[in-house]
Amino acid sequence: MSVTLHTDPDCPDCARVRAWLVANGVEHRELSAAASPETVRLAAEAGYGQPAYPLVETDAGRIVRPSDRELALFLGRELPPVNEVDCLIIGGGPAGLTAALYLARERVSTVVLEKATPGGQVNTTSLVENYPGFPQGVDGPDLMVKLTYQARRFGAEVLFPMEVSALREAPGGGHEVSAGGRVWRAPALIAAPGSDYRRLAAPGAAELIGRGVGYCATCDAPFFRNKTVAVVGGGNSAAEESLFLLRFVKELHLFQNLPELTAQRHLADKLAADPRVHINLNSEVTAVRGDPGSGVRSVAVRDRASGQEREVAVQGVFVFIGRTPNTGWLRGYVELDKAGFVVTRPGSVETSRPGFFAAGDCRSGARAQITTAAGDGTMASFLVRELLRERES
Repeated sequence: MSVTLHTDPDCPDCARVRAWLVANGVEHRELSAAASPETVRLAAEAGYGQPAYPLVETDAGRIVRPSDRELALFLGRELPPVNEVDCLIIGGGPAGLTAALYLARERVSTVVLEKATPGGQVNTTSLVENYPGFPQGVDGPDLMVKLTYQARRFGAEVLFPMEVSALREAPGGGHEVSAGGRVWRAPALIAAPGSDYRRLAAPGAAELIGRGVGYCATCDAPFFRNKTVAVVGGGNSAAEESLFLLRFVKELHLFQNLPELTAQRHLADKLAADPRVHINLNSEVTAVRGDPGSGVRSVAVRDRASGQEREVAVQGVFVFIGRTPNTGWLRGYVELDKAGFVVTRPGSVETSRPGFFAAGDCRSGARAQITTAAGDGTMASFLVRELLRERES
């Protein structure tokens, strides 16, 4: 693997990265902005117009302003066996990254452990149209890349892939996490692992995600203006999202696999009163038909009572059959509700365990929105600062 270190004569952090590469026996070449126009171009690109150094480049990619741990992970080297920081954040979605940004700006030693790629569910959304400040919408993955960079620019460490395998109380207090074969300790921990939408298992559903199949009407409804859509599910979420969809769509077919809707009565009554809505009970969507090029064409539906199958022409399919929180690793450590979401104090992100906070979609009662997740992350960061100040006094 070839390694190139891009530096600038006025970069105080370049010496640290250079020394780390030498100390760890990493063969590399160094290009200075004083002599390399390509270095200047790459640094400006990495810093979104403001040159950012040091920049380490390999055949596999680039990393800008890396910490020692980030550099070790990027280059496939060993991390220290035990790592102690002020705050650990589990999950690199909007909630976790926002908390990291706020904490890093306050010079709080912060590490984000993300099991996959930073960004969370937002990475599955090609166009986010309801995030403030972007009148034409913004690409979901691009928004998360920028938020990750923003948090790291102030000193937060974002390490991935790092999946938590164990959680316990640390010796002397605080929290101890096992992840990536290493131990991580901190007096404060923010759990922001998010949740996953329960996916429709019907053939074609997975292949057409983002091509007509969606899990967020608030995000995608405007794309289906004057079109016919299907909604899968019959609970409160399905009913509420259906009512939102009706602001845009021409016709809506709702498919519930039970003999009745489980949504609250007033929501069900609103749907039943709208002539554009066709409620299909005891109906199971068995296939989504179409292709990635032209999108969804129809759904196949089976009547669970008679076994009869039919095809319904639609241009979109919205699935609301529940969410599964990524909180299995928290069982026995903090209070969870019956569905596995973290229970927090009313109006707060504080949990049943001191120094442990929950932010974003993993929190009981949370709305699955980027803005609310970011708000949770902000609130959690303030509470962490209060906790650390109390420990210092």
